[in-house]
Amino acid sequence: MQKLETERLVRKLAVLDNRTVNDGVVDSWHELVGYLSYQVAELALLKARQDVNINWVEPKHVIAKSHDAVKDLNTEAARLARESEENGVSDPQPRCAAHGLLITACVECCITIYKKSLSIPSDRLHLWAVANVYEDAIF
Repeated sequence: MQKLETERLVRKLAVLDNRTVNDGVVDSWHELVGYLSYQVAELALLKARQDVNINWVEPKHVIAKSHDAVKDLNTEAARLARESEENGVSDPQPRCAAHGLLITACVECCITIYKKSLSIPSDRLHLWAVANVYEDAIF
């Protein structure tokens, strides 16, 4: 997540609890939760704010709730992918061989492709994915 997005999260909290928002606060939050995507962090923040046991939301709460947020977002993405496939409105996409899911709905295989993208040139990534991740892909 970008630092401006982290600031946006902290400002959402400040509206509710009047916390001070300055560069130091944003930098500290970003150092701790900046590795999360904005979408995950935003949902995790919402979950932390809704938790009756949390009075003052801290980065550790957002991190703790991020696991549930990822699970919820993945479930929703899979549901939308199934609906799109059932309705015949999705773009064609391969399925992962390991799980039989549409590739954009399979977080594990997306992570595998991402990690491989760090070590091979981008023009060879698709060929690698066809050979190693996709189910009977013909492209």
